[in-house]
Amino acid sequence: MLVGTLFANGDSWSQILKEKKGTVKFYWYPSNTVIENSLDIIDGIERDLAIAFVDYLERKYEVSIELQWLETNGFQDVLQIVKESRGGIFGASSISITPERGRYLNFTAPYMADIAVLVSNNYLPVALTEDELKRILTGNTAISIDNTTLNQSLELIQEKLNIDFDIEYVSNSGQIIDRISQKTRSFGYVDIANFLDAIDHNIDVKRQFFYPVKLEGLAMVYPKNSDWGIPVEEYFNSQQFEFDKFRIITKYLGSDAYEIIGRISKSAEIGPLEEIVISNREKEAQYERLLEAARRDQDSERLTIILISIIVVVLVILSLLYALYFFKSKNNDRLLEQQKLVEDANIRLRTLNEDKNNLIKVLAHDLRSPLSNILNGAQIIESGEKLSDQGKTILGFILQSSEKMSSLIDKILDADSIEAGQHNINLERFKINDVIRQVVKDNKEKAKQKSITVKFNSKRSKAVLADNIYTAQVIDNLVSNAIKYSEVGTEVEIHVKEVDGMVRISVQDEGPGLTKEDEKKLFKKYQQLSARPTKGEASIGLGLSIVKNFTERMGGKVSYDTELGKGTTFHIHLRKA
Repeated sequence: MLVGTLFANGDSWSQILKEKKGTVKFYWYPSNTVIENSLDIIDGIERDLAIAFVDYLERKYEVSIELQWLETNGFQDVLQIVKESRGGIFGASSISITPERGRYLNFTAPYMADIAVLVSNNYLPVALTEDELKRILTGNTAISIDNTTLNQSLELIQEKLNIDFDIEYVSNSGQIIDRISQKTRSFGYVDIANFLDAIDHNIDVKRQFFYPVKLEGLAMVYPKNSDWGIPVEEYFNSQQFEFDKFRIITKYLGSDAYEIIGRISKSAEIGPLEEIVISNREKEAQYERLLEAARRDQDSERLTIILISIIVVVLVILSLLYALYFFKSKNNDRLLEQQKLVEDANIRLRTLNEDKNNLIKVLAHDLRSPLSNILNGAQIIESGEKLSDQGKTILGFILQSSEKMSSLIDKILDADSIEAGQHNINLERFKINDVIRQVVKDNKEKAKQKSITVKFNSKRSKAVLADNIYTAQVIDNLVSNAIKYSEVGTEVEIHVKEVDGMVRISVQDEGPGLTKEDEKKLFKKYQQLSARPTKGEASIGLGLSIVKNFTERMGGKVSYDTELGKGTTFHIHLRKA
């Protein structure tokens, strides 16, 4: 038996507070692969949340906590170990919140909506009615994990449809997907995140659009007799947890998926899942059409013509966007001159400027759909066709250009929503050093690629009154800009200081500095300065505009010092808490 022989309890919270150090242990069973190098979505989210939880306690209580990950022999072992433990013991293995488990385990607040969908091997057809689903499932084999909510959902289908089928048990969610893809007449329930991951990796499964299941949520667990309840409740009900959850889930699933999960989490019904169903139906149909077109075009000469056509479309779109940016920049200067000369023309010029902004937003929105089709088509060709070296080169260019243009469109729409006042500011008190350290961590890989050292020199942390998320974005823009425009082997320094009753955060680089002409258009949208990114990074002139807008909306201000040839220091001044 695992309990009492192969593991030891973690330290109690009172002991860690007393000794200023200790150990906390997270028991887990992988959904797919080893957690340190896992590509599985839920494994990665739980690992990063556990690290964020420990970091929060270390910072707030000035303690040192060793975080240990211990793999068990199965999902049920995770629950059993935590049930019979005490002290700093947690379980993290895609655990659904259920009343039955709540009788012998404590749950943290849920970090994600708990949604399971019914999937089958591609050999089985998609059912359009419940009667068709009944015929499809009868006599075939279900794949599941014993003693889990996934297995309970299968038993409910047996009861509702009054059918009989065998159930084959495996150890984890990844094995459910693998087994269904290998066994032609098989089906089973999987969580939505792992299903989307399977689709992204072209695994041979499809979704049946009946009986999706939504439970209270996915959470981590800890023992009933543990004294860790106070720090757990404190962190998982804090603003910091909401910030960490947004950052981590967005990292693995993207911002669109995070918004969908958020809406589903707040609903008592399964209704919001319809958005995912519709989106996935469109995506699956689109993939099928593109795949069928690719199969018809096996001939290499025909494929080359298609690739060249896609490249031409991408180049035309990029040229159009560049022309729009250039037109907007030049026309803004012309409007300013006319406003000085003809006051009566002010209303007409303002209307013209709004029309241009609307044109850019409409074009950016309308370009998203054809660009997505191009990107999806290129990805299918890349995974399903044996291309010549020339074809691979052309396809690589398509993927790189499409992804780059998608990023540019997102920045354009984000900048316009800021200008329109669509972002809500949530002022709160927090320590600025915590935000800066996270930004430095997030930009570590970019700096490493250019051998740039990012230094943060501040021994005492200052408390500010600002929006935590937007402050992080402002500082991130300044730090990423400093790295982008600095030469290889240089340094970027960050300082925090109290100046004139405000907290000043300074980001100093050793870049080329600003010319007099640069200073005239520094914080305007879509402005290209004289300096260029030193390793060809993308820039459309929106970063500093976003910095100024966010800082001023939080009651702060932006300033800078520059010396041509020696670098620039940007300062943001935030209200002192």
